[in-house]
Amino acid sequence: MMADVKRHNPQAKIEGVTLQKMVSSSDFELIIGSKKDPILGPVILFGLGGTETEIFRDIAVGLPPLNQRLARRVMERTEIFSTLAKGFRSRPPADLRALDEALVKVSNLIVDFPEIKELDINPIAVSGDAIYALDARVILDLDVHDGAEEHSHLIISPYPTRYIQPWLCQDGRSVLLRPIRPEDEPLERALIAGLSPESSRFRFFQIIKDITHNMLSRFCNIDYDREMAIIAEYTLGDVRREVGVSRLIIESKDRAEFAVVVADDFQNCGLGLKLCDMLIGIAQDRGLRSIFGIVLNDNVKMINLARKLGFTFERISKEETMIELEL
Repeated sequence: MMADVKRHNPQAKIEGVTLQKMVSSSDFELIIGSKKDPILGPVILFGLGGTETEIFRDIAVGLPPLNQRLARRVMERTEIFSTLAKGFRSRPPADLRALDEALVKVSNLIVDFPEIKELDINPIAVSGDAIYALDARVILDLDVHDGAEEHSHLIISPYPTRYIQPWLCQDGRSVLLRPIRPEDEPLERALIAGLSPESSRFRFFQIIKDITHNMLSRFCNIDYDREMAIIAEYTLGDVRREVGVSRLIIESKDRAEFAVVVADDFQNCGLGLKLCDMLIGIAQDRGLRSIFGIVLNDNVKMINLARKLGFTFERISKEETMIELEL
């Protein structure tokens, strides 16, 4: 190798050679890759790799940024996943957590470097608990400019850490206010299931009895550029709870709809006011001119809260009032 380099380019400065242990056998051969779609931007693919990639086309696609839960969902959409999870004959199950981490790391690479036009790691050899990248290819996008807005190459905005903050309720209990994540589905389910019939009706205009995965996925797996949900997380001992959530859905460049709900045992301690206040700040950050919501006329607590924040009121039916705040 050294001789070939010197023969082809005598002026080349060779700093060294990296050697990797030869992988003579593996239990599975997989592929992780990325490609820029003209509409969706970068997409990440996972599936059966090696020489069988083009034959069987067992591939699933996801959109960065990925976390561990989203990475696992991408993997679960492939036919090979069942074999990876259970093993096959003499082949043991793969380390799924390590594969999750590999997908997340590639996702982070795609998020941080818009210059990557295409990326293929093929094959990725899985041998017992070990994972080896045997071959890789990267093609650069020469049209990417330094002046481009951060993360403008992504169709889904990364997790907005700037909205994370601790906060003390008026009764002294401490909560963490943060944007919702896809992995918060169990917390969201517990919050909705634990609401009193009155609180459920005030928030959803009906009593929610059937809490489906599709509903929770819609609530938790959001595009932060078009929507925002701030949850209040309370920890007591080793138990975490979601005790409130406020949501902002942007309808146009000027206007967004909002909603808020607080667990019954955390009402009357200022949490609802704080969650609404955070939404107002986020709406101002986005350059919106107003936010509005629909409130049941007998939801006295929400009506009083809106009045305190300066909302205007328009009765739109015998049961409902629209509240709106000019920003």
